[in-house]
Amino acid sequence: MLRFLTVLRVPAMWAAMLTRVSSKLVRVRNALLLRRGTPKDFDWTPDTVPASFKVERRAAPPAIGHALNQCGIHGIEDDWLRALAIVKMLLRNAQDRGPIQADLETTFSEIGAGRGYCADYVRVYIAAAVGANLFCRQWAFSFDGFGGHGHTVVEVYDRDRERWRFLDVYNNVYAVRSRDEIALSVGELRALLASDSEAIEFRKAAEGRLGMPEVHKLRDYYRRGAGEWYLWFGNDVISRDRAVFARILKRISGRLSHRLGGGLGNLPALVAVADPANDADIVRMEALCRNVWLISVAAIVGAAMVVISWK
Repeated sequence: MLRFLTVLRVPAMWAAMLTRVSSKLVRVRNALLLRRGTPKDFDWTPDTVPASFKVERRAAPPAIGHALNQCGIHGIEDDWLRALAIVKMLLRNAQDRGPIQADLETTFSEIGAGRGYCADYVRVYIAAAVGANLFCRQWAFSFDGFGGHGHTVVEVYDRDRERWRFLDVYNNVYAVRSRDEIALSVGELRALLASDSEAIEFRKAAEGRLGMPEVHKLRDYYRRGAGEWYLWFGNDVISRDRAVFARILKRISGRLSHRLGGGLGNLPALVAVADPANDADIVRMEALCRNVWLISVAAIVGAAMVVISWK
């Protein structure tokens, strides 16, 4: 019996170490979801969406749809102006009073009360974009080797001009090249960060507070994460929120629904913009992924051996 318990002890210790704090749990999650990207993973439009990209097909939650109507966003014909109007809608009462991390309706309500961090704003923005007939995708960059400590933004497809446009909802900015007022895409922003970051200028997206008013600090912030960008390979935030298990948990707590529901297999892949400079970081995440799977298998085998030994 002791022999079988020893088999269980090693994977249990590893699991405890990996999930001791939430930041490590997020790193494990990212390791399980991360894969190396190729240009075809990023160079597409809403008319040529990759088959594995999870596209949202459901309607926005009623509260968000009602807010879009109240703000007159459906009446704005221009895609880019409609995208900026959603930022204005979300930032009306922004007070940076802490993260929310709950289901969409709770998150939207608490954003109106002045709470929310970047991930909260981006999830609600994507849901609102669906309701406003806009197609957008979620990008993120990290400072810790794709471990989850970083920032997340959206990229909206402007059908009127047939181009993607980067939009930092939480910080209330978009980016342009100096002496040019054309809003950049994420790819264009990344290229400038690597080659000529001083040429990047940020423009205020909408009325409301700026998340980082000092432009040089915001530029430095983006420079720090320039080598660790990744694309969430799906914009199905509403479908995830309405998954069966998430709906059951929501009856107990919207926060519980978001935190546990998001960890049970319904999250899209994280597709890293791979290059030689970040290869070591990706290799470490791939190794962590293998270790987590080995730990899981060892735990299952050990548990099975314990059960057999009791018979």
